[in-house]
Amino acid sequence: MELTKKEEYEIAQMVVEILDKKHKKVSRSWIALRKEIRNYCENDSENVRWATLQSKIYDTIRACLNISRLDDMTDRQVIRARDVFNFIKQERELSKNE
Repeated sequence: MELTKKEEYEIAQMVVEILDKKHKKVSRSWIALRKEIRNYCENDSENVRWATLQSKIYDTIRACLNISRLDDMTDRQVIRARDVFNFIKQERELSKNE
């Protein structure tokens, strides 16, 4: 059985799509925010282990943005994620002052 040119092209496109998904780049904005979240958690977790605090912040961002993988965020979603993170920091600061 011989493939037509159209079938060869379609198979090639499928391969390209699969490879693109495997080698998807993580947003630089997310990398920067992820580092900021980690630093915040390491330096500001008093009654909670920093990794637990980080995990809860990540869970909140996932829930608010309705996404399953943080590394798949677009630059636009990172802006919203930063807003969520800033809100969490603000609320934690208010709790400290009570």
